[in-house]
Amino acid sequence: MKALTDRSIVWKICMISLICLTIPSLLFSFYLYRKQANESYVRIAEEQLRVTEQASRSADAALGSIRQLQLDLAYSDPLYLYLSRLSRVGLTYSKYPIWTEQLLNKAITSIKYSLRSHDLGISAANIYVPAKLSAEGNYFLEADRLLELSFFQDFRDSDVFQTLYYLDKEQTAAFRSVCGYASGSAGSEVIIILCRIDDSTTGNCIGYLLFECSPQKVFSVLSNPPHSQEKDYYVWFHSSRMGYGSFPAADWDALPGQAGTASYMEVDGRQYAVCTMEHFDIAVVNTHPLPLDAYMLPAMRLSLILAVFAMFQFIVLALFIRRTFNQLHRDLNLMDAVIEHGFQERIPETRSDEIGMIAHRYNILLDKISSLISENVRRETSQVQAQLMALQYQINPHFIYNTLNVFSGYAAQNGQNALAESIASFGQLLRYTIKNDGLYASIETELRNAVSLIKVYNIRCFGRLRLSVDVPKELKQFQIIKFLIQPLLENAVLHGLQPDASLHIRIFMRKTESSIEIIISDDGEGMNPERLREVEQHMNDPDQTPPPTCAKGTFIGLKNICQRLKLFYGAQADMSLVSREHQGTTVTIHIPFDTEGENVCTIY
Repeated sequence: MKALTDRSIVWKICMISLICLTIPSLLFSFYLYRKQANESYVRIAEEQLRVTEQASRSADAALGSIRQLQLDLAYSDPLYLYLSRLSRVGLTYSKYPIWTEQLLNKAITSIKYSLRSHDLGISAANIYVPAKLSAEGNYFLEADRLLELSFFQDFRDSDVFQTLYYLDKEQTAAFRSVCGYASGSAGSEVIIILCRIDDSTTGNCIGYLLFECSPQKVFSVLSNPPHSQEKDYYVWFHSSRMGYGSFPAADWDALPGQAGTASYMEVDGRQYAVCTMEHFDIAVVNTHPLPLDAYMLPAMRLSLILAVFAMFQFIVLALFIRRTFNQLHRDLNLMDAVIEHGFQERIPETRSDEIGMIAHRYNILLDKISSLISENVRRETSQVQAQLMALQYQINPHFIYNTLNVFSGYAAQNGQNALAESIASFGQLLRYTIKNDGLYASIETELRNAVSLIKVYNIRCFGRLRLSVDVPKELKQFQIIKFLIQPLLENAVLHGLQPDASLHIRIFMRKTESSIEIIISDDGEGMNPERLREVEQHMNDPDQTPPPTCAKGTFIGLKNICQRLKLFYGAQADMSLVSREHQGTTVTIHIPFDTEGENVCTIY
């Protein structure tokens, strides 16, 4: 077992495959057998397709003979002469009795002779004339009888002069009821072949020759043996959207569209040979499905033997591969555990094959990663803490300086009425500034500090400052970095308040999908576009851009806030300025927050 464990995985897989694949001759014999069976099946399919195509051509030829007979009869001299005279001069017995009887007898004789001399399955023939007849009968009827029939309306409105329709039992009954006669020789279903007879001189229709054919006689060529009740073929009429015979429902729109084309169609998972007639929009379907399981039973014994060998090979290889790769899965789980625990653990090296080599290399990599992480953490922690403390403590002297200026201005005014309130407000500001309770504060605490700041400034500005706060209650407990709002209020008062004018400052906050949005706006002096561009450049890149010159002070507050946002919250946090001269300034801050936690902003 030790020797087998020390072998490479490639060697193990090759040895087991060699042992299991000892029967190549059987596999090759099976391949030859399958190839011969497939070739036999293809021959059967081609033969059935060829037989179906021949049957379709025979039925097409039978219908073509009927159609040709109809054309010959429609434009024969006796019938055409009678119909043309009837259309032109109104030929009737009352006007021209002898002439009418002679022409009519010749037309009837011609019709009878044509039907008697051709046994094509025509059960009835009638001529429907648009003119009024003195008496109907003897093959001649008025065309008004057909006006209610849908197939006649379609034919009359079309441009074709000859067409074919298939009528089912219900349509056949309606046709015979309208025409007022019954054909004893015809079955319950009929094929209607309709031809229009036009006057060669005027071009007007002078009559319609209608053949009523029995489908069983017309398609007797499709029965084997002839006139058998067992139908070998199914006939589908595209124009009527009906079929003659019995066949499962199919997607008839998917039939081959080219005339004379033979192919296969699939119905309920079985294939059938189908061919479209060359001269008619009719498809002939062989009702016997192709034997998809042909030549499968003789291969059962050999297939069973091969299946046993295949299962044996599969089981042996599966057991071996499962045992080998279980060790890989265990090592992978250990690797995940090492990553989760900060690269502190190591992979046990219990094998000497490729898996053992992977574990050994991974342990070396873990040692390198741990060393690099420790070194980088120490370096970055020292650097970031130094930067954060330096930026944080910039606020204290700057704020104290501005506060002293406020009290200095107040003393210069020599007013003593609001002294107590100013001292109290300044005390609150001083305690909040000097108190060392961490780098973060709630939004509610920041807002209280903002209110105190405005009260202090209002002493100097004689009440010309007004502060509005619109913050949802659910946002007040969110923790943000300290001194985020105060410098913006100081800038608004310092740069926005003009002599003898009031200043309205608004603080608005809302929570978006992934961040908290803080908007501080005022209606003060504002900045022109050039001044705004200088402030934005210095705020975003203070090392490369000098601070804008201003008689009222520097822009250390904006720069400080922008840098602290990037250090605390990363690239997702940002601050933007919008200002218009003499109209005010708006500062917008976006702080990302943790969507899974509560009251916690995401710390970079």
